[in-house]
Amino acid sequence: MFPALKLGRLFDIPVQIHWTFWLLPLWVVLTQGGQAPIAIQLLLLAAIFGCIVLHELGHALAARMYGIRTRNITLYPIGGVASLERISEKPAEELVIAAAGPAVNVAIALGLGAGMAVASAVAPAAFVRSAGEGFLSWLIVANLLLVAFNLIPAFPLDGGRMFRALLGFFTSYVKATRIAVYAGAVLTAILLGAVILFFPQFATPFLIVIAVFVFFAGQQELAMLEYRERMRQAADPFAGPVRFTLNDMPPWVQPPVTPPVTVHVWDPRTGEWVRQEQRM
Repeated sequence: MFPALKLGRLFDIPVQIHWTFWLLPLWVVLTQGGQAPIAIQLLLLAAIFGCIVLHELGHALAARMYGIRTRNITLYPIGGVASLERISEKPAEELVIAAAGPAVNVAIALGLGAGMAVASAVAPAAFVRSAGEGFLSWLIVANLLLVAFNLIPAFPLDGGRMFRALLGFFTSYVKATRIAVYAGAVLTAILLGAVILFFPQFATPFLIVIAVFVFFAGQQELAMLEYRERMRQAADPFAGPVRFTLNDMPPWVQPPVTPPVTVHVWDPRTGEWVRQEQRM
């Protein structure tokens, strides 16, 4: 509908803001929740999404170690998404890539905590009374909440991908995905119901949007993988391979020259059949 706002590049990865992102600061302005001034709330929101960008960058750089490029990092009102060119089907690789994002938030929280400790030791009276102390405290809490939320084993959250990776050591990739998706959907429904029942003050519309996103995103990725698996197991959709015999070759071509054979092989990275010429 509307083009994404491009912010720049980090490690040669484009970072952009989806147009729906602006619904979140608009909601903050209209509701004006909390006791902090609206400017402080918006500044904290910007800082949190800066941490989310670093979270997604952690995924992207971990994927780069395994030769997987990232098309872009896009911010949405419910968080960020690093669009990888492909998802690794190796459990060990996916485990590292999925864990890299929450690890970045842990590092940010530890770094901010260390900075606060130093500031308190150098100028305890001035720092404790400053607005910076409260701001950094909220930012640390936000990063820890991001870690806790992303480690929920609900696919396709990071915890759900780590759960699938662990299952992948014992079963097929598609079956591991199927278990992670349906287990995650049940867990998401239970958690959402618990929040609405026991903590109604936290049952915001954005929480419901996130739960719906988790469910449909998991179903969509599962459907894509099942389709690719059916294609992989199907017969070659192209015409049969072209084969040659020595009688078909020109008379000046003599053994041990081997005639070429045209075949089609499945490329798991692109999900397509690729035409190749091989020599027997």
